[in-house]
Amino acid sequence: MLSAIAVLVLLVTEYRTEIRPAIAMVYNNIWTGKTHCALPGTKIIIPGIHRVLRREVSLRNEAENPANVNLITGDGIELEVDYILRRFQVGYPEMPGLEDPALDEDKLEGAVIKAVTAIEYEKRRDKVLTRVVAELQESLEKRTLNELFPGTDLKTETTGTIDKNLMEEMEDEVNAALSCDIVTKEWGFWIEMDLEDYNLPIIIRKAREKSSSAEISGRALANKAKAAGIQPEWLVLAETVSSLLQGQKGGGHDSS
Repeated sequence: MLSAIAVLVLLVTEYRTEIRPAIAMVYNNIWTGKTHCALPGTKIIIPGIHRVLRREVSLRNEAENPANVNLITGDGIELEVDYILRRFQVGYPEMPGLEDPALDEDKLEGAVIKAVTAIEYEKRRDKVLTRVVAELQESLEKRTLNELFPGTDLKTETTGTIDKNLMEEMEDEVNAALSCDIVTKEWGFWIEMDLEDYNLPIIIRKAREKSSSAEISGRALANKAKAAGIQPEWLVLAETVSSLLQGQKGGGHDSS
């Protein structure tokens, strides 16, 4: 009896491991090969029986704003896509807070083990982003440029306006796909993204900028003509003649 108590005291004092809040630990039983997860709290880890595979696995949301990516529409047009990860967390979709009684600890422990054993945990960011981009590309290639920007015509450099409803539809589509993707089912991550924007091709952007610049210049000219009390076309003619005369004067000065 005394020896059993002594062993128990030894286990509690010598082999007790404290797992900090929002951190999990993954270890296995050397003899059985079974892998276990220890959630925040106290855990007994016995050398010679248990082997720690990963001492710290973050349970926090690691949301971030990755760099923009270039993807292709269904009709072969390249767009620059801006997105953010609002949810990047070890766990399962729609997981409640870590202190919530509704938290399914079995599912969470399973996700933590996957994050350590199915992939290299240190490389989780790059691997997850690869899957998000893949799902974004799959969603984008179902749509044409004109569906994304109704009224756009590359041949005439006509610029359209982005369809916000379609953007939201694509966002929901990608998040639904991620919840069934290997990133969740095999790697143990709960991922949700927000589609912030996608930019028009460079030729269309330049045309839009040119059109905007011409519109601003036209308004400025009209205001200037109005202030002078003359018609805008006469002001254009006067400025053109003035430019020609200045050019001739400059040319004559250079030749002397």
